[in-house]
Amino acid sequence: MQTRYTSADQWADAKDGVIPAPYALEEGEQIIDQYLEPVIFHNVNGPDIGVTTCGVIVKDGLYFKDLDNSGELAPYKDWQLSPEQRAEDMVKHLRLDQQAGLVLNTLFNTPVVPTRAEATNAEGKLELGKIYKHHNPGEKPMPGPLPGMTVSIDDSHVLEKHIAAGVYRGDMRCEAGMVALYHNAGTQMLEYEACKGGVAIPYSLHTNPINIGYPDSLGIGAAVIGDGNTDMVYEMAQTDRKMMKAEGLNIMYGPQVDVTSDPRWPRTSGTYGERPDVTSDIAEALVKGYQDGDNGLNEGSVVLTIKHFPGDAPSENGFEPHVPIGQWRIYRTPGSMEKYHLPPFQRAFDHKVSSIMPDYSRIATDGRAVPQTYRGEITSTEEVPSAYSKELITDLARNKMGFDGYVNSDSGITTVQIYGVENLTEPERYAKAISAGTDVIGGNTDPENIVKAVEDGLLPKADLDRASYNRLLSLFRTKRVDNPYLDPDKADQARVDNFDGAKKKAYEANQKAVVLVKNHEKLLPLAKSQKVCIVTFKGVDSGFAQMAQAMGAGLGNTDEDAALRKTLTEAFEKKGYTVVATPEEADVLYLHVWPISNGLVFNQYAMPVIEMGEIVTDERERNKSQKKTGNKVTVVTLKDVEKIKELADAIHARGGKVVGTCVVCNPWLLDKLEPYCDALTIQYTVSAVALNNALNAQVDVISGDFAPTGKLSLTMVSDPAVIAITEQEIDGVVREICASPNDVPGYDKDQYIDPAILANVKGGSYAYCDADGNYYRSGFGLNY
Repeated sequence: MQTRYTSADQWADAKDGVIPAPYALEEGEQIIDQYLEPVIFHNVNGPDIGVTTCGVIVKDGLYFKDLDNSGELAPYKDWQLSPEQRAEDMVKHLRLDQQAGLVLNTLFNTPVVPTRAEATNAEGKLELGKIYKHHNPGEKPMPGPLPGMTVSIDDSHVLEKHIAAGVYRGDMRCEAGMVALYHNAGTQMLEYEACKGGVAIPYSLHTNPINIGYPDSLGIGAAVIGDGNTDMVYEMAQTDRKMMKAEGLNIMYGPQVDVTSDPRWPRTSGTYGERPDVTSDIAEALVKGYQDGDNGLNEGSVVLTIKHFPGDAPSENGFEPHVPIGQWRIYRTPGSMEKYHLPPFQRAFDHKVSSIMPDYSRIATDGRAVPQTYRGEITSTEEVPSAYSKELITDLARNKMGFDGYVNSDSGITTVQIYGVENLTEPERYAKAISAGTDVIGGNTDPENIVKAVEDGLLPKADLDRASYNRLLSLFRTKRVDNPYLDPDKADQARVDNFDGAKKKAYEANQKAVVLVKNHEKLLPLAKSQKVCIVTFKGVDSGFAQMAQAMGAGLGNTDEDAALRKTLTEAFEKKGYTVVATPEEADVLYLHVWPISNGLVFNQYAMPVIEMGEIVTDERERNKSQKKTGNKVTVVTLKDVEKIKELADAIHARGGKVVGTCVVCNPWLLDKLEPYCDALTIQYTVSAVALNNALNAQVDVISGDFAPTGKLSLTMVSDPAVIAITEQEIDGVVREICASPNDVPGYDKDQYIDPAILANVKGGSYAYCDADGNYYRSGFGLNY
């Protein structure tokens, strides 16, 4: 590797001309042979210019990045022009294969090693192959969770396929500086395109939301309802934004602002609950916090990809559309899309959110559903996933609702979620999605199919140009083109300053997320002199929880029960309670109950279950369809559930009391827990980083060290009858119809349920009614 210079200082007096690139490959070398430290040129009244294998144009003493090494200051290189002018001109300079790579994102991107120390060799130099995985032709790619995807992402995807973005999957396990280096390595490889007749495009890292110690989304919703404002959300977003920017996580695949409406739906855990007004307020605060204001993107912004437009929650009886078994979105209720599901998106659009992600599912237009309108006009009629729907993406989001960002599809739409486009070839699917208004396709690594779509006349070049423009515009608006390189030291420091500084506020937010739903005879706060026996109950982990959480599903982590009990024991003992080993020794029995749904997005073999215990149900064609196989399967959402009553009866017989906590990622039927508890709290948070905060916050409320303010973000379901499924023939096809509509949030379902059903339900409502007569409807919560 020829190193011409490692500092820009020697060029400080340059006024006009071209400064060569700091590094040049010699014969036989490859850009992946070593990590190149970027050289930064400082403009006094303009942006820094960061280069490795690009030269620098000097004009009137100003520095400009020579993004194609031509020596000519084309408009797209001129930072004095507007982002719109630069993006429009840059599209004209991109090769077709570069355009195809620009509108794709790889799905599983993580540094090879988690720390800089591990990536540094004995000579003190960083090794690129320990930062960004080198391609090994003899290595068999590891398949992803869905067909057509791979988790084996390596430098060939950047160098050969020209894919300019990926989704980071390391959460907080990797040093911030290491993530910054990964981002720099991707940029270094892409910059080398300028030496090969192409244009240097910055590398972009996306991430699903990463919990930094605050409550999980449902808990955020509970805290916000209690607070009556979103100040905490804005503050959290600002803190997270600073860390993300420093380490190169410039784009978030989130937030998930779907308003939950079917209680079985597995993605409920990633929402802020079922109140459109609350979710809208949160969406506004997140846009302002992450995008550093509400006037569109700027240099400090993290791009938000708000999802899943137009709202994925009205799933058919809880089946989830990552796989064909859950492909249908059912609107049984006139006006439900506009009333319940679109408001958070409209609020985000009003505050200039920068990106949206359409949902996988497709609307049903048969007798199961009624047409949905927005401001008096039909929203959509084509039974295809939303990323393929021009009616939804262009006509509704852009033209009617005023969205002005780019559209990023969810992952795998051309290979897995091909509902209604099965008969199209993959190039034809790309053509249909991009022409419908989708600008970026998530999770795919086959740019050759986009190239073929253009070359075969399937995809008008103008549509690909539009998609490329929209993608590039976000890069120019966030000022990432001229110097995309990051300082790993600053990334590490940003994590220290922000993550450590936020710990106290994150803990306070967890306290606010605790909801007290039952406090019979004012048992709480619990006198601290008492003896407490802790018993934990948990469901059966499907074995895919870590993968599902990496994909954005808010499932629990895999902590052992022993670790859970240890944390709870320490929390109670710190308050002055005596923790005893057996219920017979105890004054108070504390039950920590953590049910786990079978509704995993990658392994759907039965209708999701929200009853607690071992439930026998119909087996379905795994991941394929809702067709019953004729077999029965046992779903264990909570092991040993019968012991709850046994333990409670025994301690009550001795004059003791029972305090329970229920972990809520879906609205559970509480009939096997609540009747046996004298006091009951709700815990929404299961993310590894925040779990200890959540557990200790429960004990704060139980002990009286924090008076509860949280309110339910979900309505708990009263009885199996209100979600019972009956088979009905509709349009000549036997369909499974729920007793309550899939498209209406729990707090508002009563008006749509047969009164005869409600008449036979305790409390006469969809909302659970406890022994004290309290209804566990969203917005409810006790204090003391």
